Amino acid sequence: MTLSLPSAALSIAELDGLDHEEVVRFVRVLEESGHRMVWIPEVAGREAFTTAALVLGSTRRLIVGNGVARALERVPKSAASAAHDLAAGYPGRYVLGLGVSGAVRERGIGPLPFLRDYLDGIDATLARRGGTVPRVLGAYSAGITRLAAERADGLITFLVTPEHTRWARETIGPDLFLSVVQWAVVGRDRAAARDVARARLAYYLTLPHQIAKLTRLGFTEADLAPPGSDRLVDALVACGTPEQVREALRRQYDAGATQVAVSLVGPLDEAKLDAYRALAADHRTAMERTH
Repeated sequence: MTLSLPSAALSIAELDGLDHEEVVRFVRVLEESGHRMVWIPEVAGREAFTTAALVLGSTRRLIVGNGVARALERVPKSAASAAHDLAAGYPGRYVLGLGVSGAVRERGIGPLPFLRDYLDGIDATLARRGGTVPRVLGAYSAGITRLAAERADGLITFLVTPEHTRWARETIGPDLFLSVVQWAVVGRDRAAARDVARARLAYYLTLPHQIAKLTRLGFTEADLAPPGSDRLVDALVACGTPEQVREALRRQYDAGATQVAVSLVGPLDEAKLDAYRALAADHRTAMERTH
């Protein structure tokens, strides 16, 4: 299917730190501010599909994507059945995102054959249930990026430079949906923004598959040594004034992104909520007009 989604979205990592009622209040603020779509990463806290159900049930129009659900966390039948029910219960508002890390190598199989087999299981379950679910793959390597073009409606990338976005677009062709999650720190000077970004980046600099990806993007061992070089942080995180952040987002669109999903880095406080509110109008006008 052709995946038609808003060209501007959010990737909200804050949910792991919120209880049930706080999640409800937060996502309603986002919807009431005018945001149209959120991606929910599965990192260290909340389970992907129950969280997607919570956000969908707490809002009226918000499109929700798992960005991404970790395939190693559940068998294909469970992922497919959950995705089928969400898509059926909230028509036009749910997208399945799947990803796999280098941890599959501990099972004696590479990420690409694992994910290919996993998609076979997804397809078999959906065929039995008589439905389809829009889906994207989290992809960085050439093999899985090509698999997204063959077996999914698009791909979603994270912590990448515009150069990677340009390569991904060239790899998948002109028509496939491509969402790029872009970290941003708004309203701080560069030094303060780097401090905020490094606090979140620290976890990802411990993950071999993220290190491998960033190495392919041209970063050196010195860049990737914790807490990350200034060069690394500046390349991956948009920071500064709203106009400076807008310019960083435009570079991702210009490189071939169909959609840019902004992830605001830092603690969820009133200042950050204000930034989310301001971003809604800004994203609708500047970004959608640009794309």
